Amino acid sequence: MTSTIIAPASAPGRGGISVIRLSGPLAVKVGEALCGRLEKPWKLKHCKIKRKDGNVIDTGLVVFFKSPNSYTGEDVVEIHSHGNPRIVDLIVEEGVTCGAEIAGPGEFTKRAYLNNKIDLAQAESVADLISAQTEEAALAAHNSLSGQFSSDINSCIDSLVKSRVYVEASIDFPDEEVELAELAQTRSEIKKQLDFIEETLASAKRGVLVREGFSVVIVGPPNAGKSTLLNALAKKDLAITSDEAGTTRDSISVNLNLGGVVVEFVDTAGLRKKPDNEIEKEGIKRALDAVQGSNLVLQVFDVTKKEKLDVFEKETVTVFNKCDLLDCFPEDSLSKVFVSSEKGLGLDRLVDLVLFKLGVGEETVLLSRRRHVTCLQDCVDCLSSSLSALDGEEGLELVAENLLAAQKCLGKITRPVSSDDLLGEIFSEFCIGK
Repeated sequence: MTSTIIAPASAPGRGGISVIRLSGPLAVKVGEALCGRLEKPWKLKHCKIKRKDGNVIDTGLVVFFKSPNSYTGEDVVEIHSHGNPRIVDLIVEEGVTCGAEIAGPGEFTKRAYLNNKIDLAQAESVADLISAQTEEAALAAHNSLSGQFSSDINSCIDSLVKSRVYVEASIDFPDEEVELAELAQTRSEIKKQLDFIEETLASAKRGVLVREGFSVVIVGPPNAGKSTLLNALAKKDLAITSDEAGTTRDSISVNLNLGGVVVEFVDTAGLRKKPDNEIEKEGIKRALDAVQGSNLVLQVFDVTKKEKLDVFEKETVTVFNKCDLLDCFPEDSLSKVFVSSEKGLGLDRLVDLVLFKLGVGEETVLLSRRRHVTCLQDCVDCLSSSLSALDGEEGLELVAENLLAAQKCLGKITRPVSSDDLLGEIFSEFCIGK
């Protein structure tokens, strides 16, 4: 990078302290123009932040991080000023006057990636850590940022390279006898990596849900107490409730923090075979559409009525509501729970069951993105094809081709070969200054 960039690294708005970050070949020059002579790397200096004309903008601290021992791998200067937005603007404007350029979204982290300080998966984890809404999402993002996910992927790539070397050597030197034991060892290694990637894929799918949040849809016949249940879970009146059936005509949703993850609960229109009008018909259609995009379905019934269970292709928990009208609560199970939304009874057990069904509380996952899932699934397909070719009569050429394809799939996660478009898309999601 030939340019020197500048931007606030702290969140916008008023605060006690703001951090302005410089990175690039002119970082020291611009930093000294603003703050005077810098101290040795990593040593804070109290300074007056001045304009070129000598007028003081603010009093603060400045620290220098010398290349390559910095976040970006370049010379980096950080200026700590008072958190007045106007002061921050003045410092940035003066930095531009001294030769710096305004940083684009995610440009500091992009430079860290291009300078091999972090790989692409770690870079994505930076954005995920900043935007994490729950403790589990933050912990998962931190695990990915630490390099654990990348290390696992790179180890698998190394193993696939070794397998490719053996297979391609067998192709290049056909006169040499291929030991059956060596061939069996190669197959065993490919199978080992396939099992590992399948496990990683399952964790990645869960990581996506932790990052994006889970969706739980509340369905059931009219007047079963679905809206009352939503209000009880949210602990505030979000949905209009009434004794009149069909009050809810459109879906209503609320995001709740349960067990350290974001869970979106969606209240839907009552389901019945013969809707009264086109509005109710459309409400039922939207309810069924919501079911298709959900991770879990809560099918709510009035416990005092005998109504037929609907069968959904999604994981379903049956919730029998209005149990305060019974003499005693029936026994819960892993597929059904008894509650009284009106009285707030049984809701803790319902929440526990929801979290259990969603898999919340299992071992900490590595935060993943949908592109990671796609890459891992493609890798699984390629490795499966390699094993099939190795066991069949397709020839070692096909085995080698599939191993190379699997290697490329994994490479897209950490350091894609051709990545300009991908990098532009990824780093556009970042905030300015990171």
